[in-house]
Amino acid sequence: MKYVFVNGSPRPEGNTGTMLKMLARQAKEKGAEVTYYEILDKNVQDCDGCYTCDTEDRCVKDDDMIGAYRLIQGCDVLVIGSPIYMGMETGMAKCFADRLYYLMAKRRLAPGKRAAALFTCGLADGHMVYGYMHGRYDKLLRHDLGFEEVKTFISPGMKNRVNLDGNYYAQETLKEMAAFLFPEA
Repeated sequence: MKYVFVNGSPRPEGNTGTMLKMLARQAKEKGAEVTYYEILDKNVQDCDGCYTCDTEDRCVKDDDMIGAYRLIQGCDVLVIGSPIYMGMETGMAKCFADRLYYLMAKRRLAPGKRAAALFTCGLADGHMVYGYMHGRYDKLLRHDLGFEEVKTFISPGMKNRVNLDGNYYAQETLKEMAAFLFPEA
């Protein structure tokens, strides 16, 4: 199994990154091949809607998304994570998601793949307030990209750098994500 974890947080050691790294470590322990993709470290340009990928089967941008496309096409499981700022994923996570249009244009994913989205937020009731993120990412991952199994997780009460071991929501989210990502366990 090949897993790709994409961190869309501007703080690699923040709540989102720490949770993604914990899940990536679990995947490795189960014998999976794991790639951890830190958007902050990459050159990911905005999608300008040029539609070259529709007409010429390529993306004209010369940046790190070309490698990300290959990773996503070759993985069995994709996990995208981002904190929620101002009601949405971070700008860099949104830019990354926008650039996935290249993969949407011709449905370049093999069947049987799974995907998950993880969102952390500071609001104690953020899992209710930001419930619309479930629909947005289900549409993106399942309908637009073609992943067969998709689940979105929102972990509330994650202000600043919380102690994940002592945070009920973080532990529940990690447990639920592990059950989805590693169903054979």
